[in-house]
Amino acid sequence: MSPDDSHNPYISAKKILPEITIQGILLAIFLGFLLTAANVYLGLYVGMTVSASIPAAVISMAVLRSLEKAKLSKGTNILENNWVQTAVSSGESLAAGVIFTLPALLIMNSQSNGEIGWAEFPYFKTLIIALVGGTIGVLFSISLRRIFIVKEKLPYPEGVACAEVLVAGEKGGNQVLPIFVGIAFGALYKLCSSVIANGKQVSLGLWEHGWDGFYTLSGKLDQSLVYAKSKTTFYLGAELSPALLGVGYIVGPGIASFVFFGGLLGAILIIPIASTILNPTDLFLNYIYEEASNGNAATYGDYAGHMNERRRMVGVGTMLVGGLYTLVIMRGALIKGINEMFEATKQTVTTTALRTDKDLPAKSVAITSLAMGIPMFFMVWLISGLLLPAILSLIIIFTAGFLFAAVAGYMAGVVGSSNNPLSGVTIIVVILTATTFTLLNSLVYNGENTADLQVAVIGVAAFVACAGAISGDNLQDLKTGYILGATPWRQQIGQIVGIAAGAVAIPLVLNLLSDQILNGELAAPQAFLMSSITTGILEGGMDWAMVFMGAGIAFCLIALRHTDKYINILTFSYLVFFVGGLLEGSIPAFLFTGSLLIAATQYWIRENGQLDVSIMAVAVGMYLSLKMTVPIFLGGLIKMYVDRRFEAPLKKTNSDLFKSDNIGELNSIKEKMHGPGILFASGLIAGEAIMGIGLAAMAVSGIYLGFIDEPSIYPGTAAFIACAALMGFFSLNAAENKSLGKTEEWNFEDNIQDAEIIEEKPKSKKISKKSKKK
Repeated sequence: MSPDDSHNPYISAKKILPEITIQGILLAIFLGFLLTAANVYLGLYVGMTVSASIPAAVISMAVLRSLEKAKLSKGTNILENNWVQTAVSSGESLAAGVIFTLPALLIMNSQSNGEIGWAEFPYFKTLIIALVGGTIGVLFSISLRRIFIVKEKLPYPEGVACAEVLVAGEKGGNQVLPIFVGIAFGALYKLCSSVIANGKQVSLGLWEHGWDGFYTLSGKLDQSLVYAKSKTTFYLGAELSPALLGVGYIVGPGIASFVFFGGLLGAILIIPIASTILNPTDLFLNYIYEEASNGNAATYGDYAGHMNERRRMVGVGTMLVGGLYTLVIMRGALIKGINEMFEATKQTVTTTALRTDKDLPAKSVAITSLAMGIPMFFMVWLISGLLLPAILSLIIIFTAGFLFAAVAGYMAGVVGSSNNPLSGVTIIVVILTATTFTLLNSLVYNGENTADLQVAVIGVAAFVACAGAISGDNLQDLKTGYILGATPWRQQIGQIVGIAAGAVAIPLVLNLLSDQILNGELAAPQAFLMSSITTGILEGGMDWAMVFMGAGIAFCLIALRHTDKYINILTFSYLVFFVGGLLEGSIPAFLFTGSLLIAATQYWIRENGQLDVSIMAVAVGMYLSLKMTVPIFLGGLIKMYVDRRFEAPLKKTNSDLFKSDNIGELNSIKEKMHGPGILFASGLIAGEAIMGIGLAAMAVSGIYLGFIDEPSIYPGTAAFIACAALMGFFSLNAAENKSLGKTEEWNFEDNIQDAEIIEEKPKSKKISKKSKKK
């Protein structure tokens, strides 16, 4: 395949600039530690990770320029900055692959009283899984660069945005202040918030950072009493977290509102049903009577724990269907991308003298990929103690890993890394592997190795998830390099450096946060899902009734996306609710719930038409609870408000943007204007996460700073409001720019955002005279 001769990068292929430098490597390792740790914390906290590329690029530019001004280095350039952000962002992506899977072993261990899984994260086992899984993700994706980036020119939105940030920085743009203010604010807020460990205040504890509780129509349930009968309860609460506020601003009002809707659904529908209708006499299906200390009553903690567990299982059901739906609906684009990948492997790649088109040598990539099979085989054998599953695991990892690396790389190019359906891909691997190992256990081991096989399933899923996460990120960064004129093989080396740094940091952070995972402070939704699926298939102990309720909800959401087929979809949804009721032994309650949701879905469709709801976002909201979704929703609302404030100054500088055929360009410019606010939000996430990890380390060391026994929530609320105001302030400052809405002097590609190869869906038939809402 010949190089793209028509491509016009920012730095010419003939111009050679230093990319890999000692100062760049040291900075990448340091930032990799920090931002990987932050994303581990965030992913466990709320089930989402955010791209570290832009924050890493901004911090890199600031640090390297400071070194240059202090005459501690000979200088820096845009390609060196790009190499640093490439290395740093790989650690962030690796964090997603690890935390979505390996904490499941901790959850299994807790639920089985130490019989299954890990009591802690073994350092070298965790490191090897992360390092090997991430490395094969880089190696698998190298062959995809010329297909997806050079030939098909997929958009890779985060890659384009990162290139714009680096170019703006090269031209002297000042973007450093928002992110550093955000880091300081997030860290200080967390330090002053009440954080309890081992019954003591480990932080300063100047204020409470949220409230929640179970309520009846008579008021809040008394936490000092015991409960032997069920009560019709619902749940209310709000977490005052700057990090979650930042997440809401980054994902925008659409996703934020869907996450909040999921939390609301769990609080005011699922919990009342689980507490009353399903079990009108016994609180916990007789389970609690065996667990409660007095034999016939449950404490408030038991009550809250059981209600939350059943709510989470509904979220698991919605997440499961949502993940599978995402893959099914995108099957055409995925098959096309995979077919093109295989066709490209049959073609001869001509040697090119262009620096900007050189990957790592194909022979070395092939040999290293095969060599990675050795540690993968021994690792699965070591953690499970079984030889045959280790051999089967190699086949699954190499086939599924390679295909899903292509899927992840393609989807990152189309919808961006932040929206990449990694959870859905991992669900498929877990179901496939667990089913295979169940048959193996029955046919070969006579059902005697269930516990060991559960561990092996999670090990396989971890390798594949790491490969998929890194593949999408690698191609996103290569897109940035393609625009800027970077050298691909040097970026690929940077990815491996970043993976190594992240793999060193991740086990340390996981062990510091293990207690918070087990006590519920960190929800770890994807890990809980993987644990539930694995245990449910191999042991048959899953709460299938609530899973089917969640699946029924998912099909109602699917009907909103496919209004031309909504009658058939809702009919199937009703059948799913019936099966759930049959399993629970409470058919009327399930059919009542299903009828209520189906009627609401039909009403929306008739009044408003189609709604492009994110099923996975709703599922995550149901799993996380209302308390966690409130700040995400508020962050989305702030972005929506700021977005509307942008319109007046834009009309003054470039009124043509508001013409119907320029809406895409208008939205693109608005998103750039949100840049300072997004950087501030990224800083909040990093600051709160790093301080949270630091406080966990202090608790392990026996250091406690608190001196207020009963802190008030009011100071925390005031600080939270100030944080929200700062977030809007940084972006609204962009509206004062006199060149707002004007075209840049250098455009790397005029049609770069239109280079998408997904086939356009046919328009659905109108349901009502009203316009469709999206």
